[in-house]
Amino acid sequence: MKLLKLSIVVFLLQLSVSTQAQLLWKQGYVLLNTGDTVKGEIKIPKKEFDFYSKVMVKRSEDEKKTFNPAKAKEFSFEGTRFVSKQVDGETTFVKCLSSGSLNLYEYQYEWQSGNNIIYKSEFYLEKANTTEMVKVKSGHFRKIVEEFMSGDTALLKDVQEKKYDFDQLTEVFQQYNDWAKTQKS
Repeated sequence: MKLLKLSIVVFLLQLSVSTQAQLLWKQGYVLLNTGDTVKGEIKIPKKEFDFYSKVMVKRSEDEKKTFNPAKAKEFSFEGTRFVSKQVDGETTFVKCLSSGSLNLYEYQYEWQSGNNIIYKSEFYLEKANTTEMVKVKSGHFRKIVEEFMSGDTALLKDVQEKKYDFDQLTEVFQQYNDWAKTQKS
């Protein structure tokens, strides 16, 4: 009987330690709608999907605070940035994949297929200094490049010659933003 109790205690201790080890925290910040910045450690959830609805920041062991997209403009850690945007009439965090003259965002959502939950992504572009986001669909990839990136003739030619496809969306946006920076100089 003592051996059983001891085994249970050891098991519970191991479970507690492994649960604590699963919580990952990375240095970062949250920029609030008020303009204040909260610096601390950002909780890294088990599923990236959880970043789209809330962010938790820890300033000390005793001080942890959770912010939703209605209260925070953005948050960032290790070069990864999420910003608060309106998607389908709902305020949510979107992941910033490229920023510059054209911003590229990824929005993730859950989709139930039978008994399975699937995470899907949608991509949006936004011209700098505007708030209107345009959905980027794989079937309209070349049309989007022609419409929004026509100034970069080399990139436009590469896309038309199918050197890039939708899977390289982030790379195309980054190349365009790099080109656009050189045009401002």
